Amino acid sequence: KHNIHLEYSYNRKNGGTDMYHILVVDDDKDILRMLKSALEDKYDVTTVSSGKMAEKYLETKISDLILLDYRMPGESGADVLAKIREDGRLANIPVVFLTGVTDSDKVQQVLSMNLQGYLLKPINMDRLFLLIRSLIG
Repeated sequence: KHNIHLEYSYNRKNGGTDMYHILVVDDDKDILRMLKSALEDKYDVTTVSSGKMAEKYLETKISDLILLDYRMPGESGADVLAKIREDGRLANIPVVFLTGVTDSDKVQQVLSMNLQGYLLKPINMDRLFLLIRSLIG
């Protein structure tokens, strides 16, 4: 079981560490482990395994970027994104969907949701790093 990691590390905008913070939200524990391992050398990474956990985390913390699974049990990535965009404190955080959905109608629906990108699973790590660098550095 993944726990929300509770210490707060300030991101650059708040004048703390020099590492940007990325919140990764996915119900697949293997993907969480893979992304944390791939990203943690360059970024401060928190992983959570549900939309509810992401919302709980974001109640008290801020992130520089959110990598969000589109299809999760309970609250979908679309549901979580809608709540993020409605919250003035969080509305401008870049969000990237991680998705296995390749249906063109679904892709169009996803792209209309005010997000900064999406990556198809299995995740191409070179594309992921390029996208992250283009969004937050």
